[in-house]
Amino acid sequence: MRKSIFGLIVLLPILMGCSEDEDKVIQTDLPTEAAQLFSISTDWNESLYFAMISWEEYLQMDTVGLARLPSCPDIFLDEAAREVTLQFSSSTECSQTGAYDRKGKLIIKFDTTLLSPAKRWVMEYDGYYFGTKSIEGTRTYSSDDSIQVSEEFTEIIERSENGLSTVFSGKFIHAKTFLSDTLEIDSLSADSLVFVESLSSLTSMGRIQGINATGRDFEITMETPITHVISCYTQNEILPRAGMENWSISRKENSQVTYRVAYEPLVEDCKVAANATLPDGKKLLLNPTE
Repeated sequence: MRKSIFGLIVLLPILMGCSEDEDKVIQTDLPTEAAQLFSISTDWNESLYFAMISWEEYLQMDTVGLARLPSCPDIFLDEAAREVTLQFSSSTECSQTGAYDRKGKLIIKFDTTLLSPAKRWVMEYDGYYFGTKSIEGTRTYSSDDSIQVSEEFTEIIERSENGLSTVFSGKFIHAKTFLSDTLEIDSLSADSLVFVESLSSLTSMGRIQGINATGRDFEITMETPITHVISCYTQNEILPRAGMENWSISRKENSQVTYRVAYEPLVEDCKVAANATLPDGKKLLLNPTE
């Protein structure tokens, strides 16, 4: 009996040490994980506006999109192929309120073969950087009218400056809202005024699924539709003006935790607070520099 008790005494510190080691392994820095998920969500929406501009609208732009596009890219059009190349350079002077930086190319290819009203197009990342992260892959779009756009993509790769990769896929439905206005084309003509429509906002619903840099499965879903205001996009202010997202990420033994994020407009034009509720109930402002 004394030998058994002695054995338990010897084993007890070992078992306690193993338990402490396991706790250290499974502990996660929730603010850091939230920042990583926020980065993925931002990577998706930062270039959405470029894909929502029609071929006809690109034709009406100048060779330099200083007044219209975030980061002021050079615009190159191949009319025969119906292809738009947006060339971003960190050295380009660009007077916009948003401080997001882009480098490389976005290539938007509009389908030239369809005879029906349905439209198809793709957007490709080519040596593209958003901030310090590189983004690779292709996003596909389709629309049967001028209002609703479907988006789908598989295996978009976000790679950090440290070489850590996150791979994700997604599917979305976007609804466009247009603003009608009048334009004077000839002051001497009786029919000098024409009505024009310009894109004023986008509302999106959908989800993203993927595997983060630590090998954990994650999912981002829109709890309520998220809304982007185009006048803010043109100032390089890319966060949604309104909406809520749920971010779920896996843990061991088929369990997961959930972050809840609300986008709330601030008093200053186009500025947004991205407020997260962490799995432990604590609150975190994801963009304190905004």
